Order: sequence, then structure tokens, then C-alpha cells
Amino acid sequence: MTLRWGSEEATKDSVYFGLSPAELTNRVTESNATTNHRISLSNLEPETRYYYRIQHRGQWRSPNAEWFITAPEPGQSTNTRIWLLGDPGKSAKKIPVRDAALKWLQQHPRKNKTAMDLILTTGDQAYPNGTYAEYVNGFLMPYQGIFKNVAVWPAFGNHDARRWTFYKLFDRPEKGEFGGLASNTHSYFSFDYAQSHIVILDSHDADLSAGSEMLSWVAKDLAQSQQHWNIVVFHHPPYTRGTYDSDRKKFRKNRMNRVRKNVLPVLEKAGVDLVIAGHSHVYERSHLIQNHYGLSVSFDRDAMIKDAGKQINRQYVYQKSYREGGTMYMVLGSSGEGNQGRFDHPALPIASAKAGSVFLDIDSESLRSRYISEDGDIFDQFVIRKITTPSIP
Repeated sequence: MTLRWGSEEATKDSVYFGLSPAELTNRVTESNATTNHRISLSNLEPETRYYYRIQHRGQWRSPNAEWFITAPEPGQSTNTRIWLLGDPGKSAKKIPVRDAALKWLQQHPRKNKTAMDLILTTGDQAYPNGTYAEYVNGFLMPYQGIFKNVAVWPAFGNHDARRWTFYKLFDRPEKGEFGGLASNTHSYFSFDYAQSHIVILDSHDADLSAGSEMLSWVAKDLAQSQQHWNIVVFHHPPYTRGTYDSDRKKFRKNRMNRVRKNVLPVLEKAGVDLVIAGHSHVYERSHLIQNHYGLSVSFDRDAMIKDAGKQINRQYVYQKSYREGGTMYMVLGSSGEGNQGRFDHPALPIASAKAGSVFLDIDSESLRSRYISEDGDIFDQFVIRKITTPSIP
């Protein structure tokens, strides 16, 4: 587990940690004085709660010990709950969205588990220019009570790209430290958590051409994954009719069209279950679809929808085989604000202008998603069930 924090004066801080808040018997101290602090704790047991306190200039930074829980062994059959935040740097609805999500968590506790296990974002953590102050005030402070306990894995968005602050604040596993194939770059990476394989790509700075280094890497990474669920996150959506129109070719260096044309065939060939993007400040979702790489007018419902789902008790239920049967596409850019859109993309029948966030509950049989709006309502919920499981030697 890597802990990050900041200070106004450059110092050598220490982390005390252990299995009990009253017995923090282990200590790691920084080797150099800095204001941008980083300490990694190693040789930890999997799926174990650890307590920690940070000492700054001889004083505790918090009155009580904080905690975190390490990841389970890859492939372990355990329920995983992931909180998805889309473009959280926007400020208009950030606090209502956060509070609605926390209230839902209180109403839906998990037996013998913490409220959530991971946090993923779709990028644009800081608005408008990605400065250090914008990250602190717009991202780190509003969620500080959560980030102290739960690991956050942010994607890289166009507003993050306006400064180098993003890569100074967030660590990226370049060497496959948490599973997956080593990418040897901080731009994109993958990791395993329980039965999920999660890939975070760079749709802003990386080369999106067919056969590029990133796309060659992700094809190999997904091919070697033995996890039951494969989830991919990046910033620019292949389909949207919200704040942006994914058909427009001359906007943002044609990234949305290039993602659709060059990235999606690689992901679908590998049988990816869920693709999550942001950028458009709305919520939109497809059914399980496949082979749509052109403009919206070319979407053939009969040929490209692999499963339109069945509505049971206000929930869409989908079935797919292990690595066949289509991919679900989600646009989540509305955790900071929700905007009205045209919402007429034929691949995205479900859409909302309400701000909100998503919870994913994942186990060996199903991937369940709920979009919790700023009002606390569940606007959209679906479950994907795997019909068969792979034969793994």
C-alpha cells in the first residue's frame, strides 16, 4: 500500500503501522525531506486491515489511527464493491453526489465487509487547469475522509493534461506490481483485484492508432488475464450525445472517433465486459453490443445488440458467456455536475442529465451496477451474469 500526503514545509515524515490501532509497532521514515510525501508499506498480508498514523515534525497528523485493507489474492472469490466517479473535478454537484452515495452505502451495508473496496475515476480530477491547488481543493479535500481508507485509481483526462501535477500526485504500477502485464509507462496500466482485471488506458496523450504501443500492450494484457471479469476505464467515450457528440470528427483531435475505430475492436476481441468513460458530463449506457465502430447512423440494432436485457423489478438483466456476447459501454462524467444532452445516440438507450455516481458489486456470478443520482434515487441499475466459466489449468 502506498500512502501519499502533502505538507507546507519540507520534512522527513514517518508512518507508523500495525494490526491494531493501539500497537503501531512498525515504522517507515522517508529518506529525503519533501513537501510531496510518499511511503510504500511492503510485506503486508492480503485482505487484512492495517492501522496507520503519520508523524510530521514529531507530531501526529491525525488524532486517531486511520486504516486500510489490503487487496485479496487475485482470483479469490469474494464480493468486490467499486465506487465510480466521473469527472469529479467539477464542483456544482460534487457534494450532493458524494453525500447521496455515502447515504446509500449506509443503507446497504455488506456483511463483514467495509463500505467499499476501490475507487475508480474517469479522469478530470481538477478543473479547469489541473493545478496543485485545484487538485487539493476540488478532489483531495472533498473526499479526504474516504481516501484515507480506500485506494483510488484515477484515469487521465484532458483537464489533468494541462499540468504535470497529476503524475506528481498519483502512483501508477508500471511493472505489473498488482497483476496484469507490465506496461513500463505511467500512461496506462492494469491490475487485478479479487476476480476482476481492471485496465486504465490513456485516451488523451497515448497514440490511439491501430497497432500502437498502447493497443498492442492492452491486447496482450487482456489475452493473459485469467480473471472472471475484465473492466476497462479511460476518459474519452466512444459513444455519447451528452455534453459532446462522439460523431464530431474535428473535436478534441478526433479522439472519440479514434477510440471507437481503433480501441474498441481490441477490447471486444478480448471479451471485455464493461467499458467506462467520462468527458461528457452526463450518464449514458448501452446494452451488450458489439462491432459498432462507425458513426451513429451506422448502428444496426438487430446485428450489433447482442443482448438488450430483460427488465425485472426495475433492473436490466443481461446474460453473456465467458468472453463472448458483447460489451457494455457506460459514460460517466456526471459526478461533479450533470448537463442536459440530446441523448439520441442509438447505441445508448439509457441516459440522464442528473449528476451522480456508480457502485459496482462484483462476484463470481454477476456484475451489478447502480447509478445513484444526486437526489439519492437509483436512476439505472443492471446486472450482467456470466453463463459459463473458463476452464483454467
